[in-house]
Amino acid sequence: MNLKRLLGGGIVGGISFFLLGWITYGILLKDYFPQQEGTENLTFIFLGSMCYGFLFGWIFQLNEGIGRCVSGIKAGFGIGLFTTLYFNFFQNMNKPSLDFQMMVIDTLTMLIISALMGAIVAVVNGKLS
Repeated sequence: MNLKRLLGGGIVGGISFFLLGWITYGILLKDYFPQQEGTENLTFIFLGSMCYGFLFGWIFQLNEGIGRCVSGIKAGFGIGLFTTLYFNFFQNMNKPSLDFQMMVIDTLTMLIISALMGAIVAVVNGKLS
């Protein structure tokens, strides 16, 4: 395992995920995803973003073929699809009715963010090889 690529990809991926999430959810889609007063904790959001970045860094580091932008987009899209669907299904399991439109918007948004983050992590891994 190449620790330099894991750390580089994980840190850059986590920071890029945090910033892309802030731009999309905090600015562009704030009307679709309103915040409840007092529930936002940026420390935990940042730590969660870093964990997601290190997940990408770890997966990309294990697979030597993910070192270019296009392969990163494809891998990021796949990882984003399954992690987002997993999260949305579990988040909505106890609700009396499923807000399908919100789930679709969240899934599409996370697919775009994950694909972009995948490209970023792949480029960093490629440069650190």
